[in-house]
Amino acid sequence: MRRNLIAGLRAWPRFALLIVVLLTFSGCAGRLNKAARSYYSGQPQDALAILNKGDNLGQRNELLFLMEQGVVLHQLGQYRDSAQKLLAAAELIAQFDMISVSEQAGSLVTTEWLTRYKGEYSERLWVHTYLMMDFLLLGDYDSALVEAKRALQVLDRHRDSLKEAYFTRALIALCFANVGEDNGAFLEYRRLAEDLSDPTPVALDLVRYASRLGMPDQVEKYQPYIMTEPSAAEAELVLFVANGRIPAKQPGNVILPPSIRFSFPYYRAGSTPLYPLQVLPPGTAQLPVVSTDMTRVAKAALEERKVQIIVRETARAAAKEAISQSVGRNQGQVAEVALRIGLLLLEEPDVRHWQTLPGRLALLRIPLRPGTHYLRLKFAGARPQNMEEYLDLPPFEIRNGQRLFKSIRF
Repeated sequence: MRRNLIAGLRAWPRFALLIVVLLTFSGCAGRLNKAARSYYSGQPQDALAILNKGDNLGQRNELLFLMEQGVVLHQLGQYRDSAQKLLAAAELIAQFDMISVSEQAGSLVTTEWLTRYKGEYSERLWVHTYLMMDFLLLGDYDSALVEAKRALQVLDRHRDSLKEAYFTRALIALCFANVGEDNGAFLEYRRLAEDLSDPTPVALDLVRYASRLGMPDQVEKYQPYIMTEPSAAEAELVLFVANGRIPAKQPGNVILPPSIRFSFPYYRAGSTPLYPLQVLPPGTAQLPVVSTDMTRVAKAALEERKVQIIVRETARAAAKEAISQSVGRNQGQVAEVALRIGLLLLEEPDVRHWQTLPGRLALLRIPLRPGTHYLRLKFAGARPQNMEEYLDLPPFEIRNGQRLFKSIRF
């Protein structure tokens, strides 16, 4: 019995070391959490300073730091720096097809926290979404189109789970339109119309491009859905409106005797409402809003990945059980119990996620005549008790034929 006890005690340092490593990784996650708290308390500069310290443990959270930096820099109006961070994130994602065998082996018996965070399918799409916004705001329309095409590749790979990413899809069509690629714009608007419950938000664009491309049947099909009469305005203001925050992933666990623990991440129920957006002064024309409930898309993307999670958790549980039984046969019951306790403690679901994402993204287009404009945006019901809030846009001048982009978050 004493020999078994000594063997059990000898087994503990290895798992104690793993627990220390896990706690250290949690410290890096803590830095990400701290940056998010600063960001949502209205201190984006402080959030950026925290994020700029990086991940001292190497590459495991590298993607998260890059994505968080990208959004914070976007919020600060530093669109070029934001694009640089997000381009690095996109490059990193492209490398993740080459998965480290040793990394996977480590997570097979311990925890997903030991592996590099590779981003949910939805987060991979939103990297390109923010890149499109950054480049449009910088006036680099060719680069925006490149990102639109890269976003389309992500959408094509995960069409079902990402189809409700309406904001991104409308932005893709706009990127085609912005460089005069009428056919590409029409195709993307038509695909979007087919997935929307009501094609009204894109009907005017479809009729315009169908007319230019000589498609009278498509003009006839979408004409009845036009709610806003075609404007004689010769310019357009495009607002990227973000509000709320995406929910945190939650840890889920199922424990089976004697010491099998299945862990998995999930999102709690809920969504960010689409608050009415009205442009003032009264009478200012605006096209119907196209928006994405980020929570719904994130949930759908995680649901698509559920099969992979189940397969991986099953393999990990089988590997741990085999190792525990082997230790029990070779070193005794005490050593086996010590091992089972250590492995049980190490089994933690990976709830890392992109925290600075908004809960909803909306695309608001405002036809305007050339000249200087003083506009105010009214948010109805954006706060408790349905209080109305107003945001005065800085005065701006828009030229004939210009499409001007601005980004706001509330």
